[in-house]
Amino acid sequence: MAVPLAELLASRRLVLDSWVHERTFDRPGAGATALYQVRAIDPAGLPLTLHAGATTSQAAAAGPVLRTSLAGVPLFLWLHPNDPLLPDLAWALSAAGMARMLFGSADADRVELTVIGYRPLRRAVVHAVLGRREAYVKVVLPTHAEGLRHRHQLLAGSAVPAAALLAGAEGRSAVVLSPLRGRPLLSGLADGTSTITAADLLRILDSLPATALELQRRPAWAERARAYGRAATSVLPQDTQRIRSISRGVESMVEGLDPGPVVPVHGDFYEGNLLAADGRITGVLDVDGMGPGHRVDELACFLGHLEVLARLSPESSLPGRVAEYRPGFEAAAEAAGSSAAALNARAAGVALSLVPGAREGRKHDRQSNAALRLAAAEGLLDLARRSHGA
Repeated sequence: MAVPLAELLASRRLVLDSWVHERTFDRPGAGATALYQVRAIDPAGLPLTLHAGATTSQAAAAGPVLRTSLAGVPLFLWLHPNDPLLPDLAWALSAAGMARMLFGSADADRVELTVIGYRPLRRAVVHAVLGRREAYVKVVLPTHAEGLRHRHQLLAGSAVPAAALLAGAEGRSAVVLSPLRGRPLLSGLADGTSTITAADLLRILDSLPATALELQRRPAWAERARAYGRAATSVLPQDTQRIRSISRGVESMVEGLDPGPVVPVHGDFYEGNLLAADGRITGVLDVDGMGPGHRVDELACFLGHLEVLARLSPESSLPGRVAEYRPGFEAAAEAAGSSAAALNARAAGVALSLVPGAREGRKHDRQSNAALRLAAAEGLLDLARRSHGA
């Protein structure tokens, strides 16, 4: 990547000094995208630290990018925050603009802006703070902004503790959301302090508004097992046959087992999108996928993520939490018109979808991380088969 990155910097009269790969996002059918931290030298000889994105997605060609190629593969590059498909990301990271639009202030120097989540070409979340006031700006694709606003409006009339819409992004491909109280549910699950039960999680799902059934349905993670399997082989090529076997197994069980009736779903229901305090769920995040679906897929999403996390941190309280939640989830799947076998098979599909996103961490390199995620998928599929054969 040195040559494409140097070419990108040269267009800004900068010279490449060094670069570090940060993360790769491999979306089945939509290309691979990578983020890099880049050290450059400006015309005055001073060092700069920048971030750059590169993608094989042809969709990026619609935005302001450098078009080049590497080993015959077309590439599209940009410097952060000029994401080619998120035209309002640069606006959301303008201190002057945020001070004025969000807080009605001209004091840009006091505004603190932090990117707390970024999926290149898809979405970003910026935390804005001015004194004791704060807001979250979620930048999305221009075609998704109105739908996200509508979902938050629907949730405003429900018992789901979702963020409220705030003023400040009218006419933008972004929404401004209120802060929510609580700490990430994962923290409490991992250290053993959380008292959130399976019943607490089910109450949140029961509170989703019936009007969500009028929204467009998105396919569940497990329904795309074959595509995620193909993406997983790019990370673990030595396990290609094993991955194919897992993806085919998930696909077969998803097609052959009743998922139950269509009900309102969150669409990405797992511990990372939940906040908790005082023994209850106080925040439900990332409602972009809310719409019609199957309750078993909500449970599978939570269970699949938790199984992966338990494999990655076996010394934590997470393995015990998996054992604690599974009976309640299996009973809930049965009560929702599905089955324990379908739950575990679909959770295997969720775990498989997480393999391509593996990255290097403090305890595992990327390959080891991906291998543990694959083992979680395999284990869940084995459970599904045993449940189905019982």
